This record gives sequence, C-alpha cells and structure tokens, in this order.
Amino acid sequence: MKKSHIQIQKLALAAILAATSVVIDVFFKQLIGIQNFGVPFYAIPIVMGSIILGPHYGVLMSLASDAIGVTIAGYGYLISFALAPVMWGLIPGLLMYKRYSNYRLAYVIPLTYLFASLSNTLAMFIEFGRETTFATLAIRVLFIPLNSVIIFYVIKDVYHKLSPFHEKFTLRAVPHQD
Repeated sequence: MKKSHIQIQKLALAAILAATSVVIDVFFKQLIGIQNFGVPFYAIPIVMGSIILGPHYGVLMSLASDAIGVTIAGYGYLISFALAPVMWGLIPGLLMYKRYSNYRLAYVIPLTYLFASLSNTLAMFIEFGRETTFATLAIRVLFIPLNSVIIFYVIKDVYHKLSPFHEKFTLRAVPHQD
C-alpha cells in the first residue's frame, strides 16, 4: 500500500478516535453536571490512538477532542486544562508506540492518570484558587486506582480485538515489490 494511503488511513482513524472521545466526554460532562470535575473515560480513544498511531497523533487528537468536547458541553474553554488531555495523548504514545504489552499498559495507565491529575490540579489552582482545588483533590486521588483499572481493561480488550485492523499502522511497512 502506498505511503499516502496509509497516511490517509491514519488521519481517518485519528479523526474517528477523536470524535469518539468527544462523544464520551460530552456524555459524562452532561451526566455529572459539574464543570470542574469529570471522569477520564474520554481518554480511552486518545490512548488507543496514541499507542497505535504514535504520540504526535495522540497529542493532536487530545487537543482537538478537548476543545470540541468542552465547547459542545457548553463550558468555557480554559487553556490551562488542556495539559491533562495532552498527557493522555503523549505519555502512552511515548512509552508504548510500537511496543505494546499488557504489562507495559498496566503501569502506563496509572502513570499517565497521575500526570493528568497533577496537570488538572495545577489548572484548578490557577483558575479557581486553593479552596476549590483542595476541596476536590481527595476525591480525584481516590478515583485514580479504580478508573485506571477500568481504563486498562477497556483498552486491553479493544486493542486485542482490533489488532488485525491496526497492525498495519504499528508494524514497519514493507516496500511494495513491482
């Protein structure tokens, strides 16, 4: 397959995963209804894309899906909160692109979650002050292990079920012989 075809397929996959992230993000924002508190399940498609397509795609998908999701949900976009989604798009791609293993995924998810939570904590401190930041800190920290397990199992299962589809993106392309 030509390199341009692969690139188009990568862009299409990135767009589909970013759109899926937006749907998940908006759903949970509407379900919870609290502007400065959310669940990171929007990150599942971003992490998948970062692992399959690489960290560059992961970062682009995370920025696009975050901006669109926040806008659709009706919240004002605060750029300081963009760092957390970027962590979800960057760290798994850096540590797992073309190096997937369940063991690696098991420690990359909580590590990424920790960095994303720290980023959100900093953003909350900048935007809302100390009281709001510390009022939600304990609950956010308590959710890290539970949500990490959920995210791990979803990504592990989806990754393996879709492996025939995405292998062409993660394996080195063999030049076509004419």
